[in-house]
Amino acid sequence: MISVKIGSGKSIDYEVVNSCLFYDKLTLTFLFSDGRVIESSLLPNRVSFSKNKKIINEKISLFEKRFNQEVHIINSKRTLFIEFILYFLFLIVKNVIIKLFMPNQWIIAYRRNGDEHWTRIKYKKNELMADPFIYYNNNKYYVFYEALNYDINRGYISVGELDTKENKLINVKTIIDKNYHLSFPYIFKINDELYMIPESSENNTIDLYKCIEFPYQWNKVRTLINNIQAVDTILIEKEGIWYLFTSEKVCGAPYGDELTIFTSEDPLTLPFQRISNIPSVHDISLARNAGSIYKDSTGTLYRVSQDCSRRYGYKVNIMRINQLSKDGYHEELISKFNLPKNTIAMHTYNIANDIEITDLKIINKDIYSLGKNSLRILKKIINK
Repeated sequence: MISVKIGSGKSIDYEVVNSCLFYDKLTLTFLFSDGRVIESSLLPNRVSFSKNKKIINEKISLFEKRFNQEVHIINSKRTLFIEFILYFLFLIVKNVIIKLFMPNQWIIAYRRNGDEHWTRIKYKKNELMADPFIYYNNNKYYVFYEALNYDINRGYISVGELDTKENKLINVKTIIDKNYHLSFPYIFKINDELYMIPESSENNTIDLYKCIEFPYQWNKVRTLINNIQAVDTILIEKEGIWYLFTSEKVCGAPYGDELTIFTSEDPLTLPFQRISNIPSVHDISLARNAGSIYKDSTGTLYRVSQDCSRRYGYKVNIMRINQLSKDGYHEELISKFNLPKNTIAMHTYNIANDIEITDLKIINKDIYSLGKNSLRILKKIINK
């Protein structure tokens, strides 16, 4: 049997309610009879106590399925009464304020190596720019990113040249647009040819595209993994083996909870296999990819990951990879990026030559944004 301590170990109702309202993340500590301990964490549901309890139970069921053992909850079952009513009223007020009066938007920013200040790239209201990957070619910087109109709410992949004098993207064109959502256009090389893996979880695939004519023409060459809901996929080659890092969505593990690694000897022709049925990372504040893996002057590899505690895409982490092989994976947290002033999130980081690029979530407080946000909420209510 496996025992699990939810949060601090106080009553189940206490942990459900307080994690929904106050915790950055909720930790579930699984204790095995052989002495093993696995600490897993999740982003609590912020709008519903019952939904929050549901995802906790789904996480426990996932561990029961993976290890084929019953999980016993250590926490007591004391029920909250008066406190629950007060918490519930607070939850309603909190959600109304956030939904109605805090319309947000993802934008892109950049800076030179060594600078502290991020410069925002010019953007349009009601249009998202996120997940930027930067590529240096012929003395120009090209930014590949997810574009999205909030009224349509389906992402596609665009690219533009970075004009550092005007702080804007020029010659912008859509390069991949499907009838499903696309984002996170991870670009990399195989045998000196440029490839891309855009996130296509809505299509249940991890697809590989090849650049036919830089930077605007890309063709799909194969599906790397089928029948999978996975986001923010990256690849790295080490000693003849290609490692694919991704975050799967399964019952009990929404996007961002875990990091799964697959391997292949040739991503262009051969299938990918999991290195383990147990994900390599179980921490909502460390698991999900945030950009390309990079190498320092000593050859040490670093993975850029998202801290999705508190809110989705809250911060960016730098993780030093200490072990990467078919036998296992181990990394450690080195640093976190500080959020620039007047932003509430940052969830992508990449670098090319002497330019660093990121995306920032901002709050739009102008009348136009508040009005558009109210109309979107009304539309959702009517459609339900």
